[in-house]
Amino acid sequence: MNVICQQCKTKLNIPEHKLLQDKESVFKCPKCKEKITVPPVNKSNPLASSTNDISKPFFDDRENAMICIEDPVMKKKVFSMIAQMGFNAETVIDVKDALERMEYHVYHLVILDGDFDEKKGTQRILSRMNTIDMSLRRQICLVLISNRYNSNDNMAALHASVNNIIHMDDISHLDSFLSQILTDHKNFYTVYNESLKQTGKA
Repeated sequence: MNVICQQCKTKLNIPEHKLLQDKESVFKCPKCKEKITVPPVNKSNPLASSTNDISKPFFDDRENAMICIEDPVMKKKVFSMIAQMGFNAETVIDVKDALERMEYHVYHLVILDGDFDEKKGTQRILSRMNTIDMSLRRQICLVLISNRYNSNDNMAALHASVNNIIHMDDISHLDSFLSQILTDHKNFYTVYNESLKQTGKA
């Protein structure tokens, strides 16, 4: 099976006889040592492949997530959580790296640390989000990690132009927090888009 490490983009060809038939297989990338999870291999699994075509990685249908976090420990923890949720997760080095990636990719989830790139990164990314076309902005769920505001502080989120806020002390519950936010985000814009279609504006 052909897979791609989502951390360093190394292309790997894993023999199918090394994959488990009834549960996920977990490997370490030989280059960056990040965990790679491969779904079970069975006849009904559309992701299983016996070909050598590395141009079609099995992560193709995953939504993209960008992680803009300064602290390396927190960055690694959040990356692991986001990847386990099924996202094609990417971390960025600084605000320049983040803005360049945003020019060429659509990120359905952006996790932004309030102190990213000595705080200047946070403001520049928020400013960029406020200038992109609304049809694109609606596809992005932007979550701010803050040490100033409580999690789910809707007024603070509105003021900061983000979808929601999670306090740093609640990072250990990020997966359940994001699951609810992403569900709410999807449901809201499903209704919104259907309303636009009904009025002939979409």
